[in-house]
Amino acid sequence: MKTLVLCVDRDDDFGRKAGLNSPFIGREENMIAANGLALKDPEDSDINTIFAAISMYDEMLKRGVDVEIATLCGDIHVGYESDLALTTQLETVINTTGAERVILVSDGAEDEYIYPIISSRIKVDSVKKVYVKQAPTMEGIFYIIVKMIQDDKMRKRLVAPIGLALLIYGLFAIMDPLASLMRGSDVSYSTIGISMIWIVVGTYVVSFSYKLDERLKLYCKEVKKAARSGSQIIPFAASSIILLIVAIFYGADSAAAMSNAGLVRQISAFIGGFIWLAIFAYVVLLIGRFINNYAMERKTTYGAIVESITVFAVGFIIQGALDSASRLFDYGHYDNLLIVLEFVLGFGLAVFAGILNLSFRAMSKEETDEEE
Repeated sequence: MKTLVLCVDRDDDFGRKAGLNSPFIGREENMIAANGLALKDPEDSDINTIFAAISMYDEMLKRGVDVEIATLCGDIHVGYESDLALTTQLETVINTTGAERVILVSDGAEDEYIYPIISSRIKVDSVKKVYVKQAPTMEGIFYIIVKMIQDDKMRKRLVAPIGLALLIYGLFAIMDPLASLMRGSDVSYSTIGISMIWIVVGTYVVSFSYKLDERLKLYCKEVKKAARSGSQIIPFAASSIILLIVAIFYGADSAAAMSNAGLVRQISAFIGGFIWLAIFAYVVLLIGRFINNYAMERKTTYGAIVESITVFAVGFIIQGALDSASRLFDYGHYDNLLIVLEFVLGFGLAVFAGILNLSFRAMSKEETDEEE
């Protein structure tokens, strides 16, 4: 009965960093993969995991056990795509090696996701977790924290929620002083200053977590490129930005008009004032993209039509929800028929957009088949 010593790299560090195609079957292929990743990123924990698996394989081979070793890699988009790749590779490895049981070697990071996939297809005899030894000093701990923060995956999981919490806290903390300032009441400017600090720190942490500065630079480059090439989307994009700014000010003005009401009512007023101008801003941008694609490539982008209808559907649903809440909590008097119509229009447009999307996909498939 053959035993398989199995390593799993769920986010495909071997492919992403070392450019290697998995699965790796056999000791030689696993050694090549480990050395390749070690040269690209010597601090990756997957290197220690695969060497631990090779060591276990050698030990079992000396004892005369019928054993094979393999490594599976998922996908950079951790989730459905990654798990589908792991499942496909696992079935390939099982068919190739003829293994009937497995020993899973991992770094323990995502066992709760990996284990069910493997155990559903082959008997798991044991799970060995590999931990990397570090120097027990403050300098070593600081170094580990810095390396964790530099890792995209860990930064989004650990740092981004902290930034969002600080940003939300700062925004809510500044609302009352600003409302008092608009009413002409006495305001503690130190309170506004502390709230602004939370907002700035939260914004910086969120920007760092999602690399918004790099995305902004890339966006600016694309805008420059579009301007030089005479893209038709520039005036539409400018109009869209202006409408979005107006939407924010209009929403803030609507919220300020409800300064004597509660916080929930102010938020509802802001959304009510903001939502439709924001929707029109997005639709203007979609129209610009549609015209630009047709002018530059003579290609009709049906997706822009579907997106426009979907956005209006979402707008009607949100408006219906706001009006329902206003009537329920006696914030305002709205006709029941109007609320029902808003919901019917919203869900009706959503269904229509779905049907339209399927029709456009069928048309696109037919055109592709004809070209072939």
